[in-house]
Amino acid sequence: MTDISHLGAVVTISASNTTGNAPIPMTAFPKDTDPVSIPNVTLGSMEIGTNGDPITWSVATPKELTLAVIPNTLDHVFMQQLVQLNTPEKGKRSNNDIITLTRVMPNGSVLLCEAGKLIEGSPAASQSSSGRINTPTYKFMFGKMSETPPVIELAQ
Repeated sequence: MTDISHLGAVVTISASNTTGNAPIPMTAFPKDTDPVSIPNVTLGSMEIGTNGDPITWSVATPKELTLAVIPNTLDHVFMQQLVQLNTPEKGKRSNNDIITLTRVMPNGSVLLCEAGKLIEGSPAASQSSSGRINTPTYKFMFGKMSETPPVIELAQ
């Protein structure tokens, strides 16, 4: 039977200036939204020339990843500090962190995201009408993303 749960997943984030490239582990993932969301990327395109010939090309695009954490946890505090330190404002320089993110799943697969930048995050906690603090999300873009699949032994 195939188990598709991600219970026990760990994400680490290292930021070139904020953490000195030291990985910070994160495990406080919410249930009300996807903890890690990675949309599809465009690999290339195709046209048909005026005489009916197919023309194709490849396109290098950044890879997007959105991370969600439970509010009022150490993971949330760290991510808020990362947002504050990387937010450029008048009279304040951004840390311009280069982000490396790694996700290790319970099945042994490892996602490695390199040459990244934090591009979106709320500067403060938002409140929902249900009386809860909204789950914060943080969007990153990476120049390189690769996944090492788990080692699966087949029954003989």
